Amino acid sequence: MLLERFQEIETFFPKCHPGEAEWIAANVALAEDISPVFPYLNAIMKGAIFDAAHNTLNFKFGGHGVTLHPQKMIITRLQDRQELDRLLGELKTLINRTYKKRETIEPSTKSRRALTVFEIYKLLPRQNCQVCGEPTCMAFAGRLLDERVTIEVCQPLFTEEYASERQTLLHMLEEAGYATPSLQEKS
Repeated sequence: MLLERFQEIETFFPKCHPGEAEWIAANVALAEDISPVFPYLNAIMKGAIFDAAHNTLNFKFGGHGVTLHPQKMIITRLQDRQELDRLLGELKTLINRTYKKRETIEPSTKSRRALTVFEIYKLLPRQNCQVCGEPTCMAFAGRLLDERVTIEVCQPLFTEEYASERQTLLHMLEEAGYATPSLQEKS
């Protein structure tokens, strides 16, 4: 077993969203160095971003942002401590199961690039129609990137006029690990 226990768990309100109490984040110190599993997780986790220079792995897990360091993990978008405890159990299982099966997984040190607000914005209708509840398409793109809204609420994107942009954007989001509707459903 690669990861046996968590040493220290600290929850906090993220500094990147001052004044927002919608969710908390957690900084979790690990008793063991889990970096040997990073290339294997990178290979199997859709949208994972491996940073070899800093020896970190970022990915989305059940709607939460997860950053793994050799002896620390940071988890975002948590509602409360109970959700954190459940998620820690799931992540521990994922890490240990992946490490146990490493002989059957082709490791990957490929580094992917994170999506940007502007990349998303360029593929939106850019009508600023506010049907999604946001004042502008740029604001919608930012909230989509933060997973505060889902792509389906952009109704103009799901019209025939924007079929090409929709397909491209859905593919980008899916590759980056975001939850998306089936490409067939929305074609």
